[in-house]
Amino acid sequence: MLVVDITLVNLRFDGRRLVRRDPAAPTLVVVALPPQHVLEQSFEQIPGIAPVFAATAGTSSLAFSVPATLDGLELSLTSLLDWSSLVAMTVPVGLPGPDTPDSTVFQGIPRSVIEFPTRLLITYAEPVGWAARTDPQQADGRTALWHARLLGTQNGDVLLRAFARATVGERGPLPDGSPLADQDLQDIVTLTSGAELTVPAGGAPVDVPSAPLHSDQFIVTPLGASAHLHGDWDIPPETDGSPNEPAGRPLPKLQMYDHISGLGRDQYVRVVTRGHLSTGHQASLFKESKRVFAAHPNDGIIAYLQHEERIIVKQPEVQYAPTSGFTFAGREMPFRTLRITDRVTPPIQPVQPVQSDSGIFWVKLLASGTDHPFTLIGTDSENRTVSFTMPLVFVPDGGTDPGEALSTVYNEKDPAGTNVPNRRTRLMYGQTMAMAQPPADAPGSTAHAVESLTFGLGTLGPSPRPAVGLPHVSAAEVRVHAVEQFLPNVGPLPVSFDQTYLEQSMDAHPAGAYLRLATPLPLKLGEEKAGGLASPQAALSVITSQAGAVPDVFGTQQIADLFGGAKILGLIDLTQILGAIGTDDLDHLRNLGDDQIQAVLDDANGRLAVPVLRVRDMADGQGKELRYVWKTELKLPDPTKVLQVSSSSASPPMLTLDARTIRSKDAVDNTTVDGRLTDFELDFGDIRVDIADLRFRTGPGKKPDVTASGLAVSFQNDLQFINTLRSALPSDVFGAGAYVDVQPSGIVAGYKLAIPSIPLGVFNLSNLSLGAELTIPFDGTSPSFRFSVSERQHPFNLSVSLFGGGGYFSMRVFIQPGDVGKSGEGSIEIEGAIEFGGCAALDVGVAAGGVTVMAGVSFMLDGKNARLTGYLRFNGFLSVLGIVTVSIDFSVELSYERHGHQTVIRGSGHLTVSVRIAFFSKSVSIPFERTFSGSSADPSFALCMPRDSHWRVYCAAFAQ
Repeated sequence: MLVVDITLVNLRFDGRRLVRRDPAAPTLVVVALPPQHVLEQSFEQIPGIAPVFAATAGTSSLAFSVPATLDGLELSLTSLLDWSSLVAMTVPVGLPGPDTPDSTVFQGIPRSVIEFPTRLLITYAEPVGWAARTDPQQADGRTALWHARLLGTQNGDVLLRAFARATVGERGPLPDGSPLADQDLQDIVTLTSGAELTVPAGGAPVDVPSAPLHSDQFIVTPLGASAHLHGDWDIPPETDGSPNEPAGRPLPKLQMYDHISGLGRDQYVRVVTRGHLSTGHQASLFKESKRVFAAHPNDGIIAYLQHEERIIVKQPEVQYAPTSGFTFAGREMPFRTLRITDRVTPPIQPVQPVQSDSGIFWVKLLASGTDHPFTLIGTDSENRTVSFTMPLVFVPDGGTDPGEALSTVYNEKDPAGTNVPNRRTRLMYGQTMAMAQPPADAPGSTAHAVESLTFGLGTLGPSPRPAVGLPHVSAAEVRVHAVEQFLPNVGPLPVSFDQTYLEQSMDAHPAGAYLRLATPLPLKLGEEKAGGLASPQAALSVITSQAGAVPDVFGTQQIADLFGGAKILGLIDLTQILGAIGTDDLDHLRNLGDDQIQAVLDDANGRLAVPVLRVRDMADGQGKELRYVWKTELKLPDPTKVLQVSSSSASPPMLTLDARTIRSKDAVDNTTVDGRLTDFELDFGDIRVDIADLRFRTGPGKKPDVTASGLAVSFQNDLQFINTLRSALPSDVFGAGAYVDVQPSGIVAGYKLAIPSIPLGVFNLSNLSLGAELTIPFDGTSPSFRFSVSERQHPFNLSVSLFGGGGYFSMRVFIQPGDVGKSGEGSIEIEGAIEFGGCAALDVGVAAGGVTVMAGVSFMLDGKNARLTGYLRFNGFLSVLGIVTVSIDFSVELSYERHGHQTVIRGSGHLTVSVRIAFFSKSVSIPFERTFSGSSADPSFALCMPRDSHWRVYCAAFAQ
C-alpha cells in the first residue's frame, strides 16, 4: 500500500545514522510519487460501453531540506516518511526552467513539483508542511492506503501556484472533450505563477492580477491525489492584453477554476471563462464536468465524466452613449440601454471555435441544437421600453483583436451557403419605439410601430468590422402612420438610417431626416380630390421629424426628378415646370407646427417646397387629423410652354394644395381639399386663356365648389378675326351664360351667348349664337378648347330680299399628351357649313310658274381625315291653264374625302321630270353616281426607276 522512491542528497550512512557528507552543501530527502492524476474524456451525454480516452500525469516529486539543527536521520522507513521535522522545498518565483526537460532540478537543487492536474506543474506559494503516516494503519484486518496530507502554516487553506505546463513529449495531447483544455492550463499558469514578463525593448506589459490557487484539501497517495482546488481572478473587462503577446503570455480568459478529485480521478471540475456577449454584456462561460454513475445491463455500474456548459450573464444591463465608441456617436443604435433578463441559460452546446484559440461562438441550446433566444428589454431615447428575443454571440475576453474571428462567426453561413436566417432580424410585433432622438420641440416625432429590427456589429458601411459591445440597427421595418392614411394597405416599410443623419445628426437636415425607405414609395392623390389643379404624385423616400414622409429633395438632384408622372390641370407634367429647391425654401421645413403651416399658406411669398404629410391628434381627443400641404412656385423659363405667367401679373404661377382628413374613433373619414392655382395662362397657340385665380374646394357630403376670377380668352394668329366678334361679349365671362361643370373625369368651363335678330333694311340675321368651352380631363388625355358660331342643329339664318341662307362653324383645338411642353402643337377639329339660294314665282293668268335654286358647301377636318362637300339643287314648275303642268327637280353633289393617305372623290345626283296632263301624269327619275379613288401612296423610287432599264443610265448621267 506504499509506492514511493526516496532519494538522499548529501547523506551517507555511518553505520548507525544518516549524516551529512558536506556540511556546507544542501542536504535533501527527495520523494518521487507515482502519477497523481488521470485526465479523462468528458461526454455531453452518457455513452454506451466504449473506450474512454485519458491522459496520465507524470511522476511528482516532493523535495525536503534537512535542517542544520538535525545532526542526522535514522536509516528506517519510519524516519524517512516522517517529514514533520523537514522543510518542504518549493520552486522560487523567477527561476528559469529546470536544468533538463521534465526534471525537477532547478539550478542544481531538486524542488517540489507536483503534476496536478495532468500537464500542470504546481508548487507551494507559501511555507507548508506534510503530515504522513510512518507506519501501516490497520483495522479489522485491513491496511489503509498510505497517504500524506499537505498542511498550511495556519492550518487553513494551502496556497499553491502553477509555474509551468509539462511538455507533452511522448505522452500525446489531451483527450478531446477534456474538462481542462490546454488554454485553461496556460491561463492558470499566467494567473498564479507570479512571474514577471520579459518583453522586447520598448514594450509595455500589462499588469495581470496574480492570485494563487487555494486548496482546502490536498492528499497524495500511490493511486493519485485527492484534492480540492479553487481559484478566482478578477480582471477588468476593458483590459487590453495585446502588449503581452510578444512575450507569449496573452491575457488570460479564465475567471474561475474549481477542481475536486479522489485518488487521481476527477469528481467535479468547473471552469469559468470571462467574456462578453455581442451586445456588450459581461458574461461568463460556465463549463462543469461531473462524475456520474450509469447502470449498463450485464456490465454493472460504470462511472463517466459528463459535462455541460452554460452562459451566466454577469452584467444584466448595458448603456450605450455617444462616447461608447460608435462610429456615428451612437445614432446608429436607437436603444440607450439593453437589459437581458436571462441570468443563466439552459445547457448549451460545447464551444466550436472557428478560429484557433478564439473561443467565439453562437450560443446554442444542447437539447435542440438551435440558437438560445435571449430575452432583452430595450429602452429608447424617450424612455419607452420594448422587449424582444435575439440570439447572441459569446466572445471570450483577452487575446488579440477578435474582429476577424467575430466577423467569421457573426456572418456564419448555413450549408446552402446563405446567412443563417432570423439571427440578426428580430420581430418587434408592432411595439412603438423612437428610432432616433426627437427634437426638443417635437417629442414623439420619431416614434414608430416597429415590426422588425435587423442588428449588426461594428460600423455601417460596405465592409463593416464587427466590434463587441457596439451593436447597431442596420435595417428595420416600421409603420409610417401618415403614409398609411393615404395607402391603407402599404403595411410595414423597410427602412434604414439616413446617411446624412448618421454622419451629421438630424440638425444637418432641413426637415430633420433620420430614416430612408429602402424603396421609394409612389404616392398619388387623385385629381378628382384635388380639383384637377394637380395630381400630387411623388416618390416618398425620406422620413423626417419635422415634415413627416417627404421626397428626397435635399441633395443635389432636382425636385422635378422626384415627381415623374405628376400632372397639373390633367395635362402638364410637373417635371417640366418645377425647378431646384433652394436653401431658403428648405428653411421653411425646419419648424412646421400647425400655426407655421397656416402662416405659410396665408403669406403670398410663403413656400412649402415639398409636399408635407402630418398626422396629429385632435384637440378634443376624438380622432386624428391627416394633413397634406404643398405650396410651390412653378418655374417657367421657356416661353414656348403651354403654361405661362399671366400677362396681367409679374408673379410666377403658384400652386397650393391643402388636404385634410379627419378620422374619428369609429374609423369614419371626412376629407376636405382646398386647391388654388394663381396667375397663369394656357397658351394653345391660336387661343390663349388667362386665369388670375382658380380655386377648388371639396368636402364631405358636398358638391365640388370651383371658383375662378380674372378669366379671359383671346385669339391669336389666324384666329384674330374672332376677337372682333368677341367684342360683343360681356367683359365678365362668368356672368350670364357661363358655366362650370366639375366631374371625376375632368372640368368643363365655358359660356354660350345667343345674339338677337339683327334687321338692317333688307338684311336680316337671326338665330346667331357664340360659344367657347375649355375641357380639362383628369385621365391624362388631351385637353381641348372649342369655339363655335351657332351649331349644326341650330344654324344661323341670313336673308337679303329674295335671297337667303345660313350656316354654322365650330373649331376644337387639342393638345396631344406627347406635346404638352410646346404651344401650338396638337390636332384641330374644324367643322362648318354655309348654304345660299333664292326663289321666284310668276303668274300671268294663262300660265304660272316658279323656280328655286339652292347651293351649299360643308367641310370637316379631323386630324388626318378631311371631307369637303358641295351641292347644287334647283326645281321649277310651269302650269298652263291648270291643264298641263311640267315640273323638274335636279340635284347634284360632289365630295372630297381623305382618310389618312387614301383619297376619294365621289359625285352623285338625280334628275326627276314630271308631266301631268289633265288626269294623266308621268314621272321619270334618272340617278347617277361616280367615284374616283386616288392611290394610297406615291409610287416608290424602285417603280419609277427600274434597275435593269434606266438605273445605269441615271447613274452615268450624274457621274458626268
